[in-house]
Amino acid sequence: MDEHVDVSDTESEAYLGDEAGNVDQHDQEVADLQGAEADGGYESDSEEGEANETGQTEVNDDAIHCFSQHTDAVFAVAWNPAQPDMAASGGGDDKAYIWKIGQEGHHALEGHTDSVAALAFNSAGTLLASGSLDSRVSIWESTSGRCTHTLEGPGEAIEWVSWHPRGDVVLAGSEDFTAWMWNAQSGDMMQVFYGHTGAVRCGQFTPDGKAVVTGGGEGDATLKVWDPKSGSCTGTIQGHGFHEAGLTSLDISADSTVAITGSEDMTAKISNIHTGKVLGTFVGHTDSVEAVALSSVLPVAATASIDGKLLIWDNATLSVRGTCEHPEAVVALQCHPSQPLIFTGCLDGAVRCWDLRTGVCIQTRTGNIKGVQSIALSPDASMVVAGSDDTTARVYGFQHS
Repeated sequence: MDEHVDVSDTESEAYLGDEAGNVDQHDQEVADLQGAEADGGYESDSEEGEANETGQTEVNDDAIHCFSQHTDAVFAVAWNPAQPDMAASGGGDDKAYIWKIGQEGHHALEGHTDSVAALAFNSAGTLLASGSLDSRVSIWESTSGRCTHTLEGPGEAIEWVSWHPRGDVVLAGSEDFTAWMWNAQSGDMMQVFYGHTGAVRCGQFTPDGKAVVTGGGEGDATLKVWDPKSGSCTGTIQGHGFHEAGLTSLDISADSTVAITGSEDMTAKISNIHTGKVLGTFVGHTDSVEAVALSSVLPVAATASIDGKLLIWDNATLSVRGTCEHPEAVVALQCHPSQPLIFTGCLDGAVRCWDLRTGVCIQTRTGNIKGVQSIALSPDASMVVAGSDDTTARVYGFQHS
């Protein structure tokens, strides 16, 4: 670690706001995310397609809604956390859409000049941020689809967008080695985070809103912690004991102390972002780890890889608790917020639900005829929207038993 300051030591200075959590440009505070104890589960009712007369497999369409306005692959999807019937999708046709499940109407969000690769709603559900390969981030009103701001600054493609947990401050990472932070209400740039030596492939605020954490891709392979008020780097994890190739993904524990990172080096790492110590390495994949998650229900982690496996890990022993085989690469995953379940998106076009306790697939949903690139959960996790290379975004229901 080349530099370290304990991000918890600055107390109120590390907050982005006042004690009530109100945002005033640089000011904002956020409550911890809390995990809940699980009960219940899902019924197992997966179905498989049948071969037609030509020998091709016909896919059973389990979707309860199919949004088909895109004319190219759908790379990003998001679900409004405050409006359970509202979702968004963005794709290779340079467009994003806001639409409602079970309804035909939609808002076409036009203005980007290259693929829309990232989407996220703010916590109130009033605004949507879209990040594009054209290097811009746009802010849209959820109800009207009106563009309120086009946020410029990055010099190359946007890799991801993420909101502060309790306010209208938005982050984005770019291929130009920087991450940016804006006030989404005013459109003002608040910080530029310099220091990576490769594309900033992943990043987010910590759940308590006190720090920004970013991961560097090819040519970098570092995890950096930043003070959002000053823009200074308070810690870097790199080198011996950490990843040997670029980071692809990260997730942060609900108490804002631990990060899990996935990498092109086929491993995942658990690190304490306060001390900079690497706590452990998950070794078991045979190809790049594309998505990672920490369960808020059980002391387990999950990693998804190009090798077609979802691996479930015991955080204490660093051992594999479950191996969940897929027929093709797994590129997206989402943990259920209150039950010991996890959902995966696979390049075979299916969305699957797995039990974190047993590693058993308890539901499979099909309908996409090409690979799933992105998934998002409804607020109650009863539905999943999947963005696919087949130009559609399909919504699948997962019913409680």
